[in-house]
Amino acid sequence: MSYITEPELKNSEQGIALFSNNSSLQTGLLAKLIGEELQINCDVYREIEEVPKEISLLLVDCNGQNIEVLTSFIRDVHDKIDDVTAALLNAEHDSDHERLLDWPCVSGLFYVDTEQDQLIRGLHSLLDGDFWVPRRLLHRFLDKNRKAPSNFKRPNVKLTKRERQILKLIKDGATNADISEALSVSEHTVKSHLYNVYKKIGVRNRLEASNWVRDMDDLDTL
Repeated sequence: MSYITEPELKNSEQGIALFSNNSSLQTGLLAKLIGEELQINCDVYREIEEVPKEISLLLVDCNGQNIEVLTSFIRDVHDKIDDVTAALLNAEHDSDHERLLDWPCVSGLFYVDTEQDQLIRGLHSLLDGDFWVPRRLLHRFLDKNRKAPSNFKRPNVKLTKRERQILKLIKDGATNADISEALSVSEHTVKSHLYNVYKKIGVRNRLEASNWVRDMDDLDTL
């Protein structure tokens, strides 16, 4: 495990919120581990009202929570926190926890037996704007949602040059970090552009945006 000094750890522009009703030493140690490994603030919250609006990632601890409570919380997150990326921690295999991936704000899932190094890799991917979903669940999702494309009508939207650039990069599979480097802007700026683009083209997440772009014959005409 690598350690860093306190000044390096603090970042006022982004952070991870760990939502957990388990007031245990283990929860606090997990937050400390995540913060040190990712060099980012990671704080524990027990009420949705306490969770900051501007966060990079929201982790939801499933340990000891029934599906009704978790579903109610995810619904509140979806309704009250704009453009949030959430992930489930300590999910049980073959349980109702897996159904929470149907919510567009949930982009990742970690099982209760996930190894530490896999957890850290997954959190890095989520912070980069990618998904982290077990392959079995991804296959299930594709089988359930794939269908033959319908006749596509050109949408009546006006995109800026920067928004078109970002959509083209998303189509090519670029992460937020890739887009930030390619366009020489901050990742915070990339997230702001993505939020605006999602609203303009009527999609809820990165996957839907990528599918939307693939249906367009000529993005430069918009």
